[in-house]
Amino acid sequence: MSNSTAILRTASGIEAVLTLIRSDRMIILDATAVPSTATHEYDAVYDLALKRYLEATARNGIRYAGEPPLSGAHAMLAEIRVEPPKPMQTIGREVQSVGGSGSEWTTRWTWDLSGIESVDGELLVQTAVDQIKLPLY
Repeated sequence: MSNSTAILRTASGIEAVLTLIRSDRMIILDATAVPSTATHEYDAVYDLALKRYLEATARNGIRYAGEPPLSGAHAMLAEIRVEPPKPMQTIGREVQSVGGSGSEWTTRWTWDLSGIESVDGELLVQTAVDQIKLPLY
């Protein structure tokens, strides 16, 4: 198993630390926002919106409360796109998940490599303003 890291910029001004974790059976890519003024400001807006949403849910029921607010990972890291090499596109399974309660600024992609003898090449990770190639070997 080996790991590597890199920094990727987003169009919204957020920098994300990319952490690539490799093993024989799985590849995991985490994108975690670097805490900054922008992330702190978004967290403050999110906290207020979440409080209002929860109050509306308690008052009117979840059906009438409207849509819950988007976490920072959903709103600001959603522009990150990952293109795996061909073997991972056809056989490997990609699962993307985003942080839980809203305070997490992490997005994760996981590829199950069952059925793939070997993977080489690189992951292309990109936003509208930046791109990084992460080698898989």
